[in-house]
Amino acid sequence: MASDPAELAGQALLASWQQLAEAITDGWTRSDSGAVAMVTGAPIPTLNGVWVASTEAGADVVGDLLDQVAATGLPHCLQCRPHAAESLGGQVAARGMEPEGSVPLMVLEEPRELAAGAAPGGLSIRELEPSEASAHARVAAAGFEAPVEIFLELMAPSVLGTPGGRCYLGEVDGEPVTTGFGLTLGSFVGIFNVATPAAQRGLGYGTAVTARAVADGVAAGADWAWLQSSPAGYNVYERLGFRTAETWPCWLSAAAPPG
Repeated sequence: MASDPAELAGQALLASWQQLAEAITDGWTRSDSGAVAMVTGAPIPTLNGVWVASTEAGADVVGDLLDQVAATGLPHCLQCRPHAAESLGGQVAARGMEPEGSVPLMVLEEPRELAAGAAPGGLSIRELEPSEASAHARVAAAGFEAPVEIFLELMAPSVLGTPGGRCYLGEVDGEPVTTGFGLTLGSFVGIFNVATPAAQRGLGYGTAVTARAVADGVAAGADWAWLQSSPAGYNVYERLGFRTAETWPCWLSAAAPPG
């Protein structure tokens, strides 16, 4: 991996979002000067919005992309590299967007050194066919505590079948307990939707499915891995060897008025 993991990870994030959004039935992307607007159609703010990976994307460019996303009426976000945040303050304020902490952008520079180890507690992990997308969607919805209808639309067969995509289901005694998705594009593999329902957490299932996704990405030619971590998953990824390359500030669109 090159000397600036944060820059490479930012570029990987934009490339991955572009491919995934285009595979979603109601999804689309627009890109300009190192920024990408993405809409998935899901009513979750962090699944629609603008991601800024370069200071070349000025405030006017970002504002125009935000306007295109806002025109859908969907809740949305703005995420950017830390050094771009100050120049975008006016756009955030003008739209009444609220800060929502920050999102760790993590990288694994030496994925071949990742030791997956034995599957814990009788866990069996298998790769899903695109036609089995609903199996992933149901476990992911339970793990993220979101309506299953959202994930059924979001993770359609077309997404599982996108070039470089691999989706996994972990089962114990035939019962689904964890899931995850990997996307290999060129030299990197991105990790998405690692989810374990609350009753099955703390047993190493999320660690195992993440390790499998990384290993398959390496086998397909990836040199490194990246992901954006939730607070719940951060320690899992650290134990696997991921480190925070950069932390991106995040703002969410203002809530719609009642009634």
